[in-house]
Amino acid sequence: MNILLTGYTGNLGPAIAEALAVHRIYSLVRSMENAPAMPHVTCVPGRLEAIPDSLAADTEVIVHAAASTAFRAPLEELREANVEGTRSVLAFAERCPRLRKFVHVSTSCVSGTNEGRISEMRISRPAAFVNPYELTKWEAEELVLDAKLPAEIVRLSIVAGSECDGSVRRVGALHHMIYWLWKGLVPMMPGAPETPVDLISTEFAAAVIAAAVNAPLEQHRMIHGCAGSGAPQLGELLECLAANFATLSNAWTSGSIAPPALVDAETFAMFETSVRQSRDALFLRVCDDAGSFVPGLLHPRRYLTSRADAICPAARANWKNLTRLVTRHVIDSRS
Repeated sequence: MNILLTGYTGNLGPAIAEALAVHRIYSLVRSMENAPAMPHVTCVPGRLEAIPDSLAADTEVIVHAAASTAFRAPLEELREANVEGTRSVLAFAERCPRLRKFVHVSTSCVSGTNEGRISEMRISRPAAFVNPYELTKWEAEELVLDAKLPAEIVRLSIVAGSECDGSVRRVGALHHMIYWLWKGLVPMMPGAPETPVDLISTEFAAAVIAAAVNAPLEQHRMIHGCAGSGAPQLGELLECLAANFATLSNAWTSGSIAPPALVDAETFAMFETSVRQSRDALFLRVCDDAGSFVPGLLHPRRYLTSRADAICPAARANWKNLTRLVTRHVIDSRS
């Protein structure tokens, strides 16, 4: 098949391309400098709002993976990237006479502040969103579902890194938090020990997207590329991180640095206020990084994954081993 892939130079782009190596891929890129060379990938200079019409005639599948994941960026900026960008790709899709499927890569975060079991289905607008990124990705999903196109949506949870070596092309909120925890600069976190933290590997994320491309079309199917029932609980994850840290630091081995206390939302808000009032540059940075990750811990949920399980035989990485590899990569890359 001829596939148009957006987001090739992003965090997941190369892994998606590798998982689709049996197909011919055309990748829309702004700069050739950051585009990995692969024999089955042809890079085409362009932007989402101006996809060359020359690609329309032969495009059979579109994988729209381009997005801004700057959680705390201004709403207008995120809307331009995530909503208007999706609108542009959908408009191009309508000009593709051979289009068989439009696969939209989304996020499990579209559930906003919803709690409990999250099904693989369209989500009515949540009562609130933790950050503007979540809102714009929900709005993008709505555009896809309202378009008269053969479309499916893959929602991914937190892509922690490679299950081979822990590496990640672009660090995210999770990686910042791991580093600050390692340095002992996060004395408390909101949430309960039993709160699920859904982590997946880069390879599994790409495998689910590739499976969606290759499976027969099921109009408006939602697929959760998530750990689901295999996701660790927050208390377990912190214990695992502490054990990993202890193999690398005498301060953790001796107990000079300890895992953060888990507190309620009000207590953490008071702590955050005191940090901001102190105007300490380092702690303000820690606080800002934490603000991209920890608020979601106040809304515990489990993602149902029956559709992903049905189409994707790839096994999810063992979360303890994945955490160990990612932890080592984060520390080594910032040492």
